[in-house]
Amino acid sequence: MKPAFKSSEFSPTVPDFVDIPLYLLTFIGAKLFKWTPDDPKSKSRIILLVIFSGLTIYNFSSMIRFILFENLETLLDITECILFWGFALNGLMKGGTLLCFRHEIESILKGLIVRHPKTKEERLEFQLVPYYKTINASNKYLSIWHLSITSIFILHPVLTAIYGYVNREDENEDFDYVLPFMMNYFYDVNHPLPYAISYFMQCCSAYHMSLLFLSGDLLLISMVQLVNMHLGYLIYRIESFQPTGMDADMKVLGPLLEYHNEILDYAERIDSTFSLATLLNYGGSCLVLCLIGLQIVLGSEALSVIKFIGFLVSTIVQVYFVSHFGNNLKDLSTGISDAYYNHPWYTGNYKYMRMLVLPIARSQRYAHLTAFKFFVISMDSFKSLCTLSYQFFTLLRTKIENNGA
Repeated sequence: MKPAFKSSEFSPTVPDFVDIPLYLLTFIGAKLFKWTPDDPKSKSRIILLVIFSGLTIYNFSSMIRFILFENLETLLDITECILFWGFALNGLMKGGTLLCFRHEIESILKGLIVRHPKTKEERLEFQLVPYYKTINASNKYLSIWHLSITSIFILHPVLTAIYGYVNREDENEDFDYVLPFMMNYFYDVNHPLPYAISYFMQCCSAYHMSLLFLSGDLLLISMVQLVNMHLGYLIYRIESFQPTGMDADMKVLGPLLEYHNEILDYAERIDSTFSLATLLNYGGSCLVLCLIGLQIVLGSEALSVIKFIGFLVSTIVQVYFVSHFGNNLKDLSTGISDAYYNHPWYTGNYKYMRMLVLPIARSQRYAHLTAFKFFVISMDSFKSLCTLSYQFFTLLRTKIENNGA
């Protein structure tokens, strides 16, 4: 149990920075690693993980059966099916990334613990609390919004069916056993008990995919925020250093260069861990934005339009946050070079000024996130994503309208 702190004395730790994404994973029974060797094992967590995994496998097979045995009659049905498949596969990809690279994630986080500020003076210089408050607020906002949209998609069909049944004009009209997602089961769901069971299984799998989808991005931006904090501290240390013109200045510059190399290494390892998932996230988001636009334009039911607008906003905001923190990483990393230029290097001796060439050259290769090395994640890439999605949307809409004409 974490000790209680007064608000003025609160000192966030590395586990606090990544607490929300790791906490969300516990709802599906997942635990990436142990912070300490004596962390107890939980049988209930393992059982929960097995249940969620089994339900997801079963529902994926039902989704495949739907494609094989059902007909997608309208364009809305086709786009909705693609959206659900894209979201589910993206969630599985992010979950698979966390599973496959859990030891690397553990190594990075525990390495950052060693460099974490320990004294009150260091916490002030690191701006520890402001960095923590920023990432904590971002994680909470994304979690609440994303899970709220998931809940709307889950509750919408049954509430619509109940409303239609209560307000039916013909008393002999049957209840519409509609499910949230397109699946074909091995049994008839048009009865109360099978319908309730199937609905519950779809709800569990929907939250499973949502938590995987959400936790992957939240963990990524949380780890990037930790690296950003260290880069900001490095900039402060460099700019505030006053060379004395003595050889002792070299003893200050050397550890700073070593510290910088270590943080850059952490940034590169984070990028290597999440780069493929980030590429698929950007590609999937482009497809999702385009198809959701079609759903909104072509959809006739008001509640369906509202829920897809929420899905659209959720997708844009989530990609925006990844791009925003990736852009900060790039800016702070390039700021190291500016810090070396801006500090009073001219007061150092000849050896010190010659030594500065190495860290300045090193800082030219800035830290950044990439989409599997294809492009750098930044606000520019976010703008390009939105532009490309809109262009595809207008192209598809024009083609559909021409075919309809």
